[in-house]
Amino acid sequence: MARTIDSQKESAKIKRPLIHAKAKTSNLKTSKNYKKKYRGQGR
Repeated sequence: MARTIDSQKESAKIKRPLIHAKAKTSNLKTSKNYKKKYRGQGR
């Protein structure tokens, strides 16, 4: 019987030492990185 070859390699979890924030924006209004989701009128 032929041997099966797994072509997909599992991607390792990316570690970013000393970086605590995972994004440059925040949904917390009091945060300095706060960015409104929709910058339209009345939203």
